Amino acid sequence: MTLLSDRHYVGGPPSARVTKELGVVGANAHEISELLAVYDGEAYLVGSLAAGLGDGHSDIDIHVISDDPVASEGAALMFTRSGTCIDVQYMSRRSVDRRLATERPGQRISLSGRSGTWLMSRWLNALPLRADGPDLLSDEQQAQAIELITMSLTGDLIALTAFAVLAERSHNERAWYLCRRAGVVAWELAAVLAGEHYLGERWLPRRSGDPRVAAISEIASSASGTAELSWLLGCLGLEMDEVLTRVRLSASPDAERWSIAGEELVLVGGRRLVHCTYPVPANAAEAAAADPASVISWLACGALRWTVDLEGVVPGLGS
Repeated sequence: MTLLSDRHYVGGPPSARVTKELGVVGANAHEISELLAVYDGEAYLVGSLAAGLGDGHSDIDIHVISDDPVASEGAALMFTRSGTCIDVQYMSRRSVDRRLATERPGQRISLSGRSGTWLMSRWLNALPLRADGPDLLSDEQQAQAIELITMSLTGDLIALTAFAVLAERSHNERAWYLCRRAGVVAWELAAVLAGEHYLGERWLPRRSGDPRVAAISEIASSASGTAELSWLLGCLGLEMDEVLTRVRLSASPDAERWSIAGEELVLVGGRRLVHCTYPVPANAAEAAAADPASVISWLACGALRWTVDLEGVVPGLGS
């Protein structure tokens, strides 16, 4: 934990945009640069302030990018003289480039959450503290980051929708929650398609200035059934039937098949025996038409795994 000293400001003059956004929380680039002067690297304002969404309660998020391949990476917590939190992340340029080169959201076995694409959304809005500082991402990297963010959100929406359908058809008490989560992701995806690339549910209302996003926001934020999800999918250029076929199901490689007294069981993780019938449905569409309750149970206990096939789906979004 570091408090500001009275050291002199080091570095070039701050940009007008940075000065404006930091003013929202009563801070300035001079005092922040004083703290960062002991480290090599280019400092960037990221987060809600950089995206022009912050308010007086926002933290100041800073990423320091170093060209030195042996530069230490990690986080630090600092404070301005007025008490505003400064959350600093140090990383090398190599790690930024590697993240963009290796992120592949097309085939996943878990929802992305605050993953690499969440981090990329911060980089897309990054503002160099120095007026003459370089952009954090090149034009090519920005295009790549936008594509990856779009793919990741689309994968989340498809998976959550499929799970909501299975839960609703099996009268699972959590069906409404899955519908609500899918609705929020649909809203987030609509905002990204409209050019609002900063991810975060807190700021979704302020990212909904585009009429197309505003039109779906009310239903998206209160969706409680799959009929509403079907409407939201249509707004984004997706169809429910196709979405269900894109969630592929398979037996977990960690699950071992057992037969005890003629009963089919699966040993999951070497610790738990559960009922599971093979062969499993090939995708969520088959599962929904057969035994959705059992498939939900098998997914929950780890007997099955799922992936999302995003081949060819992104170009048609928003059409």
